Amino acid sequence: MKKIWKIDTVSLFFQKYGAVAVFLLLVLVNAVFTPNFVNVSTMWNIIAQMTPIMYISVGMTFVIGTSGIDLSVGSTLAFCSIILARMLQLGYPVLAAIGVILLIGAIIGIFNGFMVSKMGIQPIILTIVMQMILRGFAIFVSEGKSIPITNSILSSLGLHRFQGGVPIQIIYVGIILTVGWILAKKMALGSYVEAIGDNEKAAFLAGVRIVGITVLVYMLSGVMSALAGVLEAARSGAVDPSIVGDLYEVDAIAATAIGGTSLDGGKPNIIGTFFGVMTMILITMTINMNNIPYEISNIVKAFIILFSLYMRRESKA
Repeated sequence: MKKIWKIDTVSLFFQKYGAVAVFLLLVLVNAVFTPNFVNVSTMWNIIAQMTPIMYISVGMTFVIGTSGIDLSVGSTLAFCSIILARMLQLGYPVLAAIGVILLIGAIIGIFNGFMVSKMGIQPIILTIVMQMILRGFAIFVSEGKSIPITNSILSSLGLHRFQGGVPIQIIYVGIILTVGWILAKKMALGSYVEAIGDNEKAAFLAGVRIVGITVLVYMLSGVMSALAGVLEAARSGAVDPSIVGDLYEVDAIAATAIGGTSLDGGKPNIIGTFFGVMTMILITMTINMNNIPYEISNIVKAFIILFSLYMRRESKA
């Protein structure tokens, strides 16, 4: 009995504070062992790099909350950013191009949600297929070549820095964090997502529109991925269809899991996801700043997902 209590206590602590604890641990380790880490610019670099993944992760948090998953987010980002870059090449106004890719992201999400909720296709299978299709389309549209971003307005949206070197991305993070938190905590959507993730049949009997909410959260994921494509293109200055957004779904899933949203579905934890994203970016920065092969960061992130699943299993035992 005592052992079970200890397991449950550790598991509950990890679910509530795991992302913050891991982030602070990484900060401490880097402060001691990584040269030039303790610097204000380091935090600004984390913010700048985390923004596209933060947008994807907010959408992923709601999808996972319904006990679903969206493995097509990275390819949606790639496809949308390629369409954006191509439209700008052809002389379309920035706002028109952004509007088009937001519509594309919404359509992709609606399709995913409809196929999952109405047609009964397993989310993991459907979104893997969509991942391959969208990446293929991105490569086809760009002819397999990197497309430079030469539009000064779009570039300023990704590269502008305020006084003191504060990146403009801090505004984008603040906006999505606020919007995500309001949707999860202050609006009915968060409750509906939790109800579906906890018990879909019970949610249906309680009057929750399963199909409508599922389509809505996948549409949200698609729109967030499209916005992430805008931010990625603006910051990077070029879009390579083969690598842009690659494995971003891993970061988003890991950030969501360590942030306290159960991969089995349930209450979406936006604040936890925020710290989870910061943790994922900090892992990558730690690897890079210590000249460790980049592939190691993906191994670490995979273990974080496995550990999160293990802690959930223990809490249910």
